[in-house]
Amino acid sequence: MPASRILGFFTGKSKSRPIWLNWRSSKEFIIATVSFGIFVDILLYSIVVPVLPFALVSRAKVTEDSVQGWISIMLAVYGAGLLVASPIFGYIADHTKYRRSPFLWGLILLAASTAMFLVGNSIPVLVVARLIQGMSGGCIWVVGLALVIDTVPANEQAQSMGFVSIGLTAGSSLGPLLGGVIYDKAGYTAVFILAFSVIGFDIIMRLLVIEKAAAKQWMPEPSVPDADGANLEDQKLEAKKANPQENIRDAMLKSRDAATVLRKESRVPAIFLLLKSPRTLNSLFITVMLGSIFTAFDAVLPLRVKYVFHFNSTAAGLIFLAIIIPTLVAPLCGKISDKYGPRWLVVTAFFVCLPLFILLRLPQRPVAGHIALLCALLFCIGFVISASMPGAMSEISISVVEFEKESPGIFGEKGAFAQAYALFNIAWSLGSVVGPLLGGFLNKAIGWNSMVLLFGFLCLLTSFVTIWYTGGKITKDDLPWSYVKPSDRVKPGDVALDALPGSSSSSGEEKTSTSKAGGNVESTRLESAVEPGSPEPVEIDSIRAVDAKTT
Repeated sequence: MPASRILGFFTGKSKSRPIWLNWRSSKEFIIATVSFGIFVDILLYSIVVPVLPFALVSRAKVTEDSVQGWISIMLAVYGAGLLVASPIFGYIADHTKYRRSPFLWGLILLAASTAMFLVGNSIPVLVVARLIQGMSGGCIWVVGLALVIDTVPANEQAQSMGFVSIGLTAGSSLGPLLGGVIYDKAGYTAVFILAFSVIGFDIIMRLLVIEKAAAKQWMPEPSVPDADGANLEDQKLEAKKANPQENIRDAMLKSRDAATVLRKESRVPAIFLLLKSPRTLNSLFITVMLGSIFTAFDAVLPLRVKYVFHFNSTAAGLIFLAIIIPTLVAPLCGKISDKYGPRWLVVTAFFVCLPLFILLRLPQRPVAGHIALLCALLFCIGFVISASMPGAMSEISISVVEFEKESPGIFGEKGAFAQAYALFNIAWSLGSVVGPLLGGFLNKAIGWNSMVLLFGFLCLLTSFVTIWYTGGKITKDDLPWSYVKPSDRVKPGDVALDALPGSSSSSGEEKTSTSKAGGNVESTRLESAVEPGSPEPVEIDSIRAVDAKTT
């Protein structure tokens, strides 16, 4: 096989149709690749957590008294790398033709940081390795989530994010367990042999990916029957409008094309413009809380089971399986969120956390019943977190669509989905820092019982705060006693954006007008339409449309 053919196979940049095109550009493969990429990123971030205290002493020659200080510095350095890289890579991804290249850059950074951890034997090298690791996380998360949004249909966003969240929770929970066990049994080098193994598999998956936008050049356009002799291009346009498999990015651009006025792209970066949206701020607040709750257990749970149940390090790590296993239901919860909207799923999840956290005060003795109770409670907490996470993640992209509909063209030609997920990444990372610090401080200052009680009331507060803007600003149709599914609030054939789960535009009231001509009563929507022979879209008032028919 010629070298150019091999290069084209992995890059997707060949004149001839790439091999396995349908599979490599399928939503299933792209979601699996992004989910595994995020799993690898979080796994390699957390796998060094139990190893660093020993590496700092044995390799970097740090004194025992200084270990805690340097670990805190490395935590801060990772956060700094992530905070700097997330908006930068988000901007780059939103202003390049394809997202595949920046997605690969993140993996290169991750491999470089892992190599530095392997060979590093001084503080400067280890600190720089942690900094680059933070930058790689900023790239992989931002570009990967935006790639998912570009790929999946608009009505499957939350379900897709459910699969991604499995990679997130599995990586963050398995990392410390694997790192501690492998380091204890096989040594420092073995930890990074595992790391490079998963990186190698990740590289292959990312090289095989062909984006939907790139695959279109080899895909035949869907055939449209021309039975009535109408213009074929008009029929194709109508077919695309009615396509339920259209992704949210294409739907947004189509809606923009139908707008009468387009604004120039704002000079203010989209990442700052989005902070003006209440819906975006609400979803970021939910993300911070989810990150805080999930990661707080990393700081306090191992010490708790060691003190109460006399668990060793392996048993303390295995207790996290009670939180990981429920994440498998995340795609199902995402599907429910896509169908009914995320509001009551998210609000109920945080509300249910209050009694669950209070009940965590009960396991107090090293007996089988108390151990089983703790595992059951952790399982339930993991379940409600998994139930709310897909909806919160999909809210990020939907808030971009709402902003774009209010100001068409403000985010430029490519939109701002990557920059929006840069905000998500920052919010999750902020929660990942606040959770362990707050949990550890409260556990030491006021004890386990008071700490879990406080976290429970924080969840209750979150449920009351987020009810207003989760799924868009609340309306009477969102109330439980008068609830109307988002999919039932619009008529078939409306623009796909209006049918998005929880979209505020989907809850608008229909404007109707009636005319009695021959005993017929007509009801129409105020909608955008294109008059025959007119190249530009025009706005047609529903009342005029009916009056024209009656005359």
